Amino acid sequence: MMISSEFILPCDPKWKSFLELTSHDFYHLPEYVSLSAKYEQSQPNAFYGETDEAAFLAPLLTRKIPESLNAPDNWYDVTAPYGYPTPLLISPDDIWSLEIFLKSFQEIAAASGMISAFFRLHPLLPLHFNVLAKFGMVVKHGQTVYIDLSTSVEQMWTQTSKDHRKDINKLTRLGFRAIIDDWSFFDKFTAIYQANMQRVSASEFYFFDDSYFVGLRAILGEHLHLCTILSPEGEVASSLLFTAINGIVQNHLSGTLDKYLSFAPSKLEIDVVRRWAKENENYFYHLGGGVGCRADSLFKFKSGFSDLRSDFYTYRMIVDPDKYNKLIQAWEERYGDRNDCDNNFFPLYRLSQ
Repeated sequence: MMISSEFILPCDPKWKSFLELTSHDFYHLPEYVSLSAKYEQSQPNAFYGETDEAAFLAPLLTRKIPESLNAPDNWYDVTAPYGYPTPLLISPDDIWSLEIFLKSFQEIAAASGMISAFFRLHPLLPLHFNVLAKFGMVVKHGQTVYIDLSTSVEQMWTQTSKDHRKDINKLTRLGFRAIIDDWSFFDKFTAIYQANMQRVSASEFYFFDDSYFVGLRAILGEHLHLCTILSPEGEVASSLLFTAINGIVQNHLSGTLDKYLSFAPSKLEIDVVRRWAKENENYFYHLGGGVGCRADSLFKFKSGFSDLRSDFYTYRMIVDPDKYNKLIQAWEERYGDRNDCDNNFFPLYRLSQ
């Protein structure tokens, strides 16, 4: 069997041609990977492979090794863009082809100077873990919440927790209302989002600037949507940026104005979006999980809308073990013993960077 595999750039027509043939999320779009690269100080690309009967695509961000480790210039590693840009296989159940593509990736990557690869797997687009485990480590981080949109609106309402239903009814009774895709509120959304990140002391990564939001809207077009909750006085109380592509609706970023936090307008937000998602013939509404995929208050909040769960995994591959160990040694020489560090972090040589 002949196999062709290579690293391709976002401008390569093979990338979009592949996506036309299989289910995918917006995280897989070459434009999104390019946008992510700008904010993650990396270079966008993808590993692409094909045979006569199968094809494989893995979106990637190429990063230089931290200068503090004094690695050769041709050493590098790759990570997945923000979100769930899981590797995709045509056909998803072709275990034999998946193994061939992973082996090819490992060989080509090692020959090019790659040290390690980190992938975020999509909770709703699974791969065969037993095959992945032959070439790396699959790590479970926690659960995410999703809604099956094939159920009726009445069933979705019944599955909603009593407290959520009570608060949604109260919001409606007080005069809060939702508007979908009125982009005149876009600037309000970005301001509220950024204020929320300050309130919760989010890491610097999540402070996306205005150019990110403008770029996201430009590249996603009709796949990007805005839900705005207005107070009885017509003020923006909360706002949610969400996506819809190939039947998968997904929350991306959101925020609530501080003065309305006690009203929990985001509950009305999710109720309205799930109804919109069903009306527009989507299949799943993925709410995501808690912070860091922990079973925290955010996860409990999302769990109040559905009892359906999916698991979130990452996939870690040490492409060149010898070079990886040399980087670990260089890290220890600079930063000291790593016994007290988070040994679940990957790759370990980027810890504290």
